[in-house]
Amino acid sequence: MKPKVLVSCGKLNFPEDVAKKMRKLGDVEYVSGDYSTKLAEATAVLVSMERVDDAFLAKAPKLRLVSRFGVGYDTVDVEACNRRKVYVSYTPDVLSAAVAELTWALILGWMRRIPAAETYTRTEWGKREKGFPFGSDVEGKTLGILGLGRIGSMVAKRGAGFGCKLIYNDIVRRKDMEDEYRVRRVSFDKLLETSDILTVHVPLLPTTRHMLGKTQFNAMKPTALVVNTSRGPVIDQVALAQALKEKKIAGAALDVWEIEPAPLTEELLKMENVLPTAHIASATFETRRKMAERCAESIKGILEGKRPPFTVPEQDKLSF
Repeated sequence: MKPKVLVSCGKLNFPEDVAKKMRKLGDVEYVSGDYSTKLAEATAVLVSMERVDDAFLAKAPKLRLVSRFGVGYDTVDVEACNRRKVYVSYTPDVLSAAVAELTWALILGWMRRIPAAETYTRTEWGKREKGFPFGSDVEGKTLGILGLGRIGSMVAKRGAGFGCKLIYNDIVRRKDMEDEYRVRRVSFDKLLETSDILTVHVPLLPTTRHMLGKTQFNAMKPTALVVNTSRGPVIDQVALAQALKEKKIAGAALDVWEIEPAPLTEELLKMENVLPTAHIASATFETRRKMAERCAESIKGILEGKRPPFTVPEQDKLSF
């Protein structure tokens, strides 16, 4: 029998023609909902946002690879995988541009009031009864980047083109970005105090969970915009809603949420100064195709008895 490969991210994300390339090596099956009964025979699983932990792994004794469809893998317990000698792969590099583009779409959409302008144009403009409130320029504003990794760097490059003043905070100094794009490294406190637009690009770790909360929002400009395209729990959403109500900051543009899908009762969804999207940063045909092919390369590697490419950094020095 061929090794079993389970795919939970759907055919839109992992097209059948990509799956077809692996069918000579393995039996590829698309799954949805609770597929735990199928794990017993699985050699590889391509997962979306489901939690992969000891309980999951205990049901999959033959498992050799967990391939995460995305660049964030906080839903996968890498240490548990290491203990069971299971590789974890992800899709670095290929979605950075798409996320940076959506980050800027959110910035421009909020600053220029595009969602409200669309509604006004469709329902009010032709009546000639009232005007439309002004938005704000991006040029000349201080763009603060929390995390200057792959995605943060691409956001900074685009920010230079818009004529922004660029500052960043990161545990790693990026001298190359400082020299080429005049991005200035500052302390976390200075980033909060100075940014007109604060955009978040850090992974979700114990040290970054609720990195932005009441204390941080109180330290920001009352005119500031907070943008998050990284991971929802980096921001304390209760504190964010309170800060917006109390006008400690001016607005937020969010593609990621503490709970996903965001409940329709979520307070932030009811606020006019919040621009929300549904975790769509990588949702372009081109980017999702690249992600699928990257996952396929990792799965193909494990089916051929090789060390899979694109394993997570924690496994760089490990071979099972």
